[in-house]
Amino acid sequence: MNRSKIIGSTALASLMAAGAASAEMSISGFTSGKFMDEDGGGLTQSFSTNSIYVSYSDSLDNGMGLSVFMSISDAGANENGISVDTGMGTIGFGETQHSAVDGMDSNPGCFSILDCYNVAISGKGGGTNIYDDGDASSGNSIKYSNSMGGVSFAISRGMESATNEPTMSYAAKTSIMGASIAAGVSQIDVKSGTDKDPSFVTVGYSIAGLNLGYALYDSDENGDETSMGVGTSVAGMDVGVQFASYDSTTDTDYMRVSVNKGLGAMSLGVDYIETDADGTANDTDVWKLNYVIGF
Repeated sequence: MNRSKIIGSTALASLMAAGAASAEMSISGFTSGKFMDEDGGGLTQSFSTNSIYVSYSDSLDNGMGLSVFMSISDAGANENGISVDTGMGTIGFGETQHSAVDGMDSNPGCFSILDCYNVAISGKGGGTNIYDDGDASSGNSIKYSNSMGGVSFAISRGMESATNEPTMSYAAKTSIMGASIAAGVSQIDVKSGTDKDPSFVTVGYSIAGLNLGYALYDSDENGDETSMGVGTSVAGMDVGVQFASYDSTTDTDYMRVSVNKGLGAMSLGVDYIETDADGTANDTDVWKLNYVIGF
């Protein structure tokens, strides 16, 4: 993603005048969307993200690093956050400090250019029997992250709300014999209802031009999803196949085939998703044409 530098703006000039010769400010943008045909029901189109990001970084007098990040989206979900690199780890707070789990639970067996954000094909973000990364219940979080002995880890604490106690999230990732391994858990305590501790484990490995991925997302209720995938490059395109099994009240099997092509500032991708639920009446076949544009 290329970034356009803003040089000479009033805000940047005033901050640099305070004695920050290494200060830097940048702006970037991102838009994505898809055209979708589900079971021949006709073509539909939707935007997934339209956002502008502004970041500022500087060094404090004591040598610590300071970063400020703000985002503006078309949905009005404006966010901001501040991170301080202490030299013994990074402390961040604000709306952009997503839960520790949300920062590490990406699926190495997913190859869609757009829908891998959802991590589990069966869903993400909570709900009955659905995997929850703890991000929504955390709200404005305080997060500490660091790396020691080849292990990157993060701990986040959300703020108390009218419905939830502070959500705690823990996650870590490392590499063992060429395999990337990540795991984490969120402790979501509600004031009126059932507490839950959703968790995840992922493993990724590359060999002979193949990218292999495994993931387990456990809702800690009555639903969990196991996913496996393999991807490679063919004729200048990235291709991948993902299989998933969701075990819950209604068991569901998924298959997703992804073919993607990078075109510089734009990437295009085609996904075919086949869903086999209990009973053919619930089965679906979906085609998606995805696009992602960034600057």
